[in-house]
Amino acid sequence: MSNIIYFFSKVQDFLFSTKAAAVYMLLFAFAIGAATFIENDFGTSAAQKVIFKSYWFELLLILFGICILVNIHRFRLIPQKKWASLIFHSAIILIIIGAGVTRYFGYEGMMHIRENKSSNEFISAETYLNFKLIMNGKSYSFEEPVLFASLGKNSFKKSYQIGDKLIETELLKFIPNPVEQMVEDPDGTTILKVVVGGARGREEYHVKQGDKLNLGGTRINFSKEEIPGYVNIIFRNDSLLFKTDQPITQMVMATQKLDTLYPDINYWPLKTRSLYSLGSSNFVIGEFAPSAKLITESKDPKVKNESMVALQLNVSVNNIPHTLNLLGRKGEEGEAKFIETEDFKLGISYGSKIIKVPFSIKLNDFILDRYPGTDNPSSYASEVTLNDPADNYQRNQRIYMNHVLDYKGYRFFQSSFDQDELGTYLSVNHDMWGTWISYIGYILLTLGLLLIFFLPKTRFAYLMSKLKELEMQKTFIIISIFLTFPIHAELKANPESTQPIFVVSKDHAEKLGKIVVQDFEGRFKPFNTLANEVLRKLSKKEQLFDHSAEEIFISMILSPESWERVPIIQTGNHPEVLMTLGVQEGLTSYRSFFNDEGSYKLKEFVRSAQAMNPKDHGTLEKAVIKLDEKVNIANMVFSARLLKILPVINDPKNTWASPADTENNNNVSADFVKDFFKEYAIALTESFESRDWSKPDELLNKLTDFQKSVSASIMPSDAQIKTELWLNKLKVFSVLLKVYGFMGLILLVLFIFSVFNQKVKSSSITKIAFYILLIAFVFHTSGLGMRWYVSGHAPWSNGYESMIYIAWTTLLAGLIFSRKSIGGLTATCILAATILLVASMSWLDPEITPLVPVLKSYWLTIHVSMEAGSYGFLMLGAVIGMLNLLLMTLANSSNSHVIKRSIQELTIVSEITITGGLIMVSIGTYLGGVWANESWGRYWGWDAKETWALVTILVYAFILHMRFIPTLQSMFAYNFASLFGFATVIMTYYGVNYYLSGLHSYAAGDPVPIPPVVYYTSIALGLLSLLAYVNYKRKFKNGFMI
Repeated sequence: MSNIIYFFSKVQDFLFSTKAAAVYMLLFAFAIGAATFIENDFGTSAAQKVIFKSYWFELLLILFGICILVNIHRFRLIPQKKWASLIFHSAIILIIIGAGVTRYFGYEGMMHIRENKSSNEFISAETYLNFKLIMNGKSYSFEEPVLFASLGKNSFKKSYQIGDKLIETELLKFIPNPVEQMVEDPDGTTILKVVVGGARGREEYHVKQGDKLNLGGTRINFSKEEIPGYVNIIFRNDSLLFKTDQPITQMVMATQKLDTLYPDINYWPLKTRSLYSLGSSNFVIGEFAPSAKLITESKDPKVKNESMVALQLNVSVNNIPHTLNLLGRKGEEGEAKFIETEDFKLGISYGSKIIKVPFSIKLNDFILDRYPGTDNPSSYASEVTLNDPADNYQRNQRIYMNHVLDYKGYRFFQSSFDQDELGTYLSVNHDMWGTWISYIGYILLTLGLLLIFFLPKTRFAYLMSKLKELEMQKTFIIISIFLTFPIHAELKANPESTQPIFVVSKDHAEKLGKIVVQDFEGRFKPFNTLANEVLRKLSKKEQLFDHSAEEIFISMILSPESWERVPIIQTGNHPEVLMTLGVQEGLTSYRSFFNDEGSYKLKEFVRSAQAMNPKDHGTLEKAVIKLDEKVNIANMVFSARLLKILPVINDPKNTWASPADTENNNNVSADFVKDFFKEYAIALTESFESRDWSKPDELLNKLTDFQKSVSASIMPSDAQIKTELWLNKLKVFSVLLKVYGFMGLILLVLFIFSVFNQKVKSSSITKIAFYILLIAFVFHTSGLGMRWYVSGHAPWSNGYESMIYIAWTTLLAGLIFSRKSIGGLTATCILAATILLVASMSWLDPEITPLVPVLKSYWLTIHVSMEAGSYGFLMLGAVIGMLNLLLMTLANSSNSHVIKRSIQELTIVSEITITGGLIMVSIGTYLGGVWANESWGRYWGWDAKETWALVTILVYAFILHMRFIPTLQSMFAYNFASLFGFATVIMTYYGVNYYLSGLHSYAAGDPVPIPPVVYYTSIALGLLSLLAYVNYKRKFKNGFMI
């Protein structure tokens, strides 16, 4: 008995120890991370089959949950009253249970309704083999859930006894994205490949000898019997012949020779690769094989939502075998194939199944709103009536994004709509218990994580006390550094024959900057913003020739002949482009892109680049595309097409017109709109001579009054316009980039000096740096707040905004957790400056753009803020880890004790920071699930973005639990892990967007090449880690830990 107890004790220690929990976390992270790559290459079904819905993955989650329970008991969390740890670890178990309930009891699908029609059924999201049997006058139907994929073993073998019929079904072959191919076979038959122009474009069909088919309106008869109205084809004496009872044209595609063939008693030769036109029907005989057979092959292993798949089944009825070839896809019922006898008919199809609901929904009206002046949807909604006769209940409701219809455990979400805008698609979800169990887990998780900061018996409280014990020295050597940087940017320009002509005064240009314009996205903004964006795009400057962007923009419109020869377009540095243009690197003119005959010099380069797949673009193609965009923007300025300042009266899309639009549009009704710019241009010319700008000023006032009279309800308020002008003038984030960079440089010098000179005491310099950064933080916060107010949405909706927000959270983390550490503040400054530098790069768009409908959500605002904010905390932990590895490398016999103190202090700061970041990313990730559930009815779908967010959580949870594993308790191990653990954040933020497929609106399409700097940085950090490890083992033989 004792041996049995001992055995089970050993098993428990092996399966449910702290080390086992760490292994489960890493296995979990690795598995789901690998699944995103499987999904990208083979489709969602493959990731589900191999990982997410596999038994081994479910076993892993069960073991992980049991392991948490065992360790709650082992570490005596209840007797020791460690309530925070108890609550959030228990919450994880509850979330796992909720996921299990959703997995096995929840279901979802899609309901399609046309206007003034009702529906009480929806199509399932899962796939099934659907059976329908008619026997002895009775009908039987049933379904078998199946999950077939391009990876993993596809198997299905079941038998059914129905009356005296034994039906045995077995899957023989699964073919994703099937296409039929002709293969020569001496025992085969004559086969034609006929290509017709159908509703979906080019359509290919295979016609066997003996077939009589209607191929999208083209009727083909390949038999010996002639049929009126058909193209009658025969194979005689090794030749194809045909005849029709109507005239038919024949065009040989190689020579373009065109003939008309008239009805005759004789047959005409049928030529391959010739286009035949018969009335409105067109067809080509693409291939011809005298003796062949058709085989079905896979065109692409990746199974997308819209992908068709083929199944080959062996179906035996009372031991009589039959082969059925089925076609089907997710979201459709599939076409049934039948086996028939005198008293028996069996139909089998592959696809989704129809699910009934105990009530009906009628679509009264579908409503689509667009952004002003564009066709981009701003919002869309379904006005419906729910009717439940059983309970005598009826109610009207509007279903729109983030506003659902919830009834009897079913939730209906606005998903999409028909292109004619007369029908709607509602996503349907039935998972009340799974959702609520998970939500309760989320609530407890949040409570437990937040209590970490306030209860005494937590790791956070312990770290804060240890940080206070490391008393820092009280005096310091004052280092006064006075640096002045008189920056005079030299404009490197190509010689041009024309100097710029400015047609407005600075005062009038400032008034012009306040005028509201509408951009191509439909957003209303001051002209000052548009002019600055255009100038930055063209020249990468915010000011040229000591004149403002407004002066340059309006002068380009009024004096295009002069400005075409002014150097305003930044060329880049690609030598082949420069040689083609005949210019030097720097600023060049619009005119230099055209030769003396007016031909565009980059025409062939642009055509070649556009014909290539974007992922194949090299440096030449990228340079050409960027320059071509600039040339087109300059052209739009010269033609005034960018200056949309004139509201169109009674326009349902709230479109504003440019002066160019009024010249070419007879539908513009108001005389003011037609005549304004002509009068304004004349007034500017006269004022330029007289220096009296009163008339142009008066015209701008009239324009403002006209804009408000037509579009006051959609225009930004005067306060918003003033705020945006101040935001542009202050250049908040450009200034902060210089402040953080300068502070980081100074603090880095002081930090390194203090490490190697024990006489330097840095407490005072740390305090001064803290208050300077606090002022900068207030300025940063003000900039974000102004941007929020101006745009009307939280400032993290695009790449640029999320980066400046991450810089803000980085500074916040540093001010909270590193306020007494010069090393921590150094890392904070350098990191914040680096993030703002990245944000300023040309590939991140600094414009304030409208949001697509799904992004209009309160939950999304909190989700993104928590996720993006956590990146700043985790990045700070990574930078501190790198600094500590550098200190380990520099340690020697004389300074090892000083460096050890610095490493201990910075490691405590790092663990506190990472703890904060982990809490934020955890809360942010599940709030993303809440947003997804409120938007499209699924709180977790293993999308690549949410999956990698979970990988980040698991990896950082492992890092914080490394102290429980004896072999991983060293300072080196922790700092190494905190540095390279940040790779998961990089993958979440950048990698998913550019290298994986996903649901997120900002995800990129084709993957871009990995920049060489990534490889160089990885190698450098790897070498640093190796040197640090060697020196750590040599100088700190006993090791040390917190």
